[in-house]
Amino acid sequence: MAAGISKNARREGEKVLLSRWGGQIKMKSVFENGKLRHVAYCEKSGNTARRPKDLM
Repeated sequence: MAAGISKNARREGEKVLLSRWGGQIKMKSVFENGKLRHVAYCEKSGNTARRPKDLM
C-alpha cells in the first residue's frame, strides 16, 4: 500500500444503487416540522422512501 494515500481515497468508486423502476437511488435531506429528515428517492420515478433498501 502507498503510504501517502488516505484510507478514504483508496475507494474504487461510488456504488450506484438502482431502484426496482430502473432509476438511480439518491439521498436528500428534507426539513419539515422543525426536523431534518433524510430520504431516499428514485431519479426515474420520483418515488421516495425512508431507506434506500425500501426502493430496491
